[in-house]
Amino acid sequence: MANIEKRSNGSYRIVVSAGYDSQGKKLRKYRTITLPDGMTDRQREKELNRLAVLFEKEVEDGTYLDGAKITFATFAEKWMKEYAEKQLAPGTLNPYKMRLEKRIIPAIGHIKLAKIQPHHLLEFYNNLSEGGIRLDTRCTPTATLIKALKTTPTPDIVKLSGLSFKTAQSIKKGNPTTFEVAEKICAAMETDIKKIFTYDTERKLSDKTIRHHHSLISSILSKAVDWNVIISNPAERVDLGKLPKYRPTYYDDEQITAMFTALDNEPMRYRAMVYLTIDTGMRSGEIAGLRWSDVDLDNRILSIDKQRQYVSGYGTFEKAPKTENGIRTITISKTVEAILRQYRGQQIQDRFMLGDAWKNDNLVFVHEDGAPMHPHRPYKWFTEFLERHGLPKITYHQLRHTNASLLISAGVDVVTLSGRLGHGDKNVTLNTYSHIIKSKEAQAANRMDIFYSKTTEKTVKINA
Repeated sequence: MANIEKRSNGSYRIVVSAGYDSQGKKLRKYRTITLPDGMTDRQREKELNRLAVLFEKEVEDGTYLDGAKITFATFAEKWMKEYAEKQLAPGTLNPYKMRLEKRIIPAIGHIKLAKIQPHHLLEFYNNLSEGGIRLDTRCTPTATLIKALKTTPTPDIVKLSGLSFKTAQSIKKGNPTTFEVAEKICAAMETDIKKIFTYDTERKLSDKTIRHHHSLISSILSKAVDWNVIISNPAERVDLGKLPKYRPTYYDDEQITAMFTALDNEPMRYRAMVYLTIDTGMRSGEIAGLRWSDVDLDNRILSIDKQRQYVSGYGTFEKAPKTENGIRTITISKTVEAILRQYRGQQIQDRFMLGDAWKNDNLVFVHEDGAPMHPHRPYKWFTEFLERHGLPKITYHQLRHTNASLLISAGVDVVTLSGRLGHGDKNVTLNTYSHIIKSKEAQAANRMDIFYSKTTEKTVKINA
């Protein structure tokens, strides 16, 4: 049976007998409990007894974890299997696994959970802010490596490095690759990466990315508190300061005009895709998941209730929008209605010509044979499109910001804008586009001048 001991600092210690060791010594397990302030004696007694029974059951079942003995790496693995993999979406889970495996575990994985202090985390974050830590760094094979691989059969490279045949061939041609692939080549050749690859060692992680690591660590440690493995979460005592306010990049009127002009010579499906994104601010995943059954051209209404995503290791899948408010209906402009009608007419002709070879399952944006576009295709095509026409570089997602800036300029209120964008809270819209809204504030005074001018003119006429 569990014993409850009151400690001098106001906390309580629960002691449970766990049998005897090989030498006959009695084994005990301990858990320290701190109860909330304001509880009555009866409430305190009831809660302590409840926690004691739970702790005793954990010890008996073998599920008890001791924060003083278990490392962060071991607990993170348990957190991943028992919580993250069951509760989180693949799009969230995948980057979590990458951050843990590539950066967090190598840095603090060896530390006992109960021993982790704020200074351990701050030291880790400071290391992340240094150059050469980015996992998306592009590594280019040196002439030495290209010469060495030239006489090596590609299948041998595949066997030694574990890379795919296509990737091995790309390396032999001297094409840039990821840091991870470069490391595999170096491991196979038993040499230092700096000797056979060149890469930018000065590129640094953004403050936002470092905070993503902090948020993940804090979530894991918070769950350790919930599971009574540790008493408190040390990540909550780490102050990273204020993050500089995010200012989204977007096209102005002149740049949009130049982009539309360049679009005239592009395939109809891409023209329709860009116009629709500019018109509605839909996310790329929502664009990829849109079906003709979601499109009511007669009433110019789109119904958005899904998105298609691709996650490495999971493939392409369909899921609900990012937030509950992402399930929405949007009215499109007459211009975009006409473009979609033209695009649909072309798609019907393609389907008729291909007959049984047509592969479409009612998705709006597909390839020439009706095959679904890869969810990353809009981003890739748009990047290449901008480069071909010498247009300023923005990402496909920033077309969404361009839509928001156009609507704000047109005087659309924040509540309406938030609803069209699918934001869960209008404050998200306000915080994201506050600088655009502020830049339009001066226009309010100009509009008042116009109002006064008309009012004064009418007053003068009446008095005359």
